[in-house]
Amino acid sequence: MFEISRRDLVLGSVGAALVFGLKGPVSFIGAAHAQRAADSLKYKVGEIEVFSLHDGSIERAVTEGMVKNASLDDVKKALTAAGIGPDKIDNPFTVTAVRTGGKVVLFDTGFGGNGPATVGKLADNMKAAGLDPATVSTVVISHFHPDHISGLWVKETSAQVFPNAEIMMPEVEFKFATDPALVEKVPEANRPFIKRIQATFPTWKNVKQYNDGADLAPGVKAIATPGHTVGHMSFLVASGGQQLFIQSDVTGIHQLYVRNPGWFSSFDADGPKAEATRRAFFDRVIAEKGMIAGYHFGFPNVGTLSKDGNGYAFAAVKA
Repeated sequence: MFEISRRDLVLGSVGAALVFGLKGPVSFIGAAHAQRAADSLKYKVGEIEVFSLHDGSIERAVTEGMVKNASLDDVKKALTAAGIGPDKIDNPFTVTAVRTGGKVVLFDTGFGGNGPATVGKLADNMKAAGLDPATVSTVVISHFHPDHISGLWVKETSAQVFPNAEIMMPEVEFKFATDPALVEKVPEANRPFIKRIQATFPTWKNVKQYNDGADLAPGVKAIATPGHTVGHMSFLVASGGQQLFIQSDVTGIHQLYVRNPGWFSSFDADGPKAEATRRAFFDRVIAEKGMIAGYHFGFPNVGTLSKDGNGYAFAAVKA
């Protein structure tokens, strides 16, 4: 699909400067100058700067129930065919940020200091990419799972990590998660997290809610993609005739759920709706000749999609 042209390799202060070579009709990065540090990548969508920022990964055992509607044997076969697993996999977390209209916009926040030692690397990788976390003007939240919002608060406190930023949250997700009745409906192990959400987000003065189709920043629009959670959101970054679709958690790791869009992750709240959403979303990405960035697609997390039988195939930037 597209690959780095090693002829254009130039060493820079933040790592190697790479030019992506266009080898397919879908990729727009061929004209974009990109820079890579160890776990951060910068490129452009038209005039908008985009950053892939790795937050780390967590090793996960492959067990029955990881996929709700597929056997453990079929899951392990799929992982083996993809060259990973099959008994354990790394679940990666990669945040996307953009600089547009002179402002830095962060999509989700990773774990911050509220996860295991193998995650919480976002701040360091922002700095490696030339971004100061203190200059983030807007944080856009896709949904309220811990790996996406725990980086909003300082470890073991309710103090904000981004107190001067506008925190944009999906209205449907916000209303669902802040309903006091929800606490008794979730498993007991999840109740402290829901209680934290309900004790903090409604009191933060810099929180604003948004809906499907909202213009979140110059060149950035919200796209409702429910199923993974009730109010899950993805995003379109568009400039100069080029488009990047930030899919958030439309799927988890691409080796399972892009290849098999009919498989329901254990984290999908509504499996059938999640499947319908991802098929419609992926078909749009392909039809509009856009690129796609996935939160759990590894690093780098950006690439192209193509149809593959009854499923799809993701081809990542080779960096």
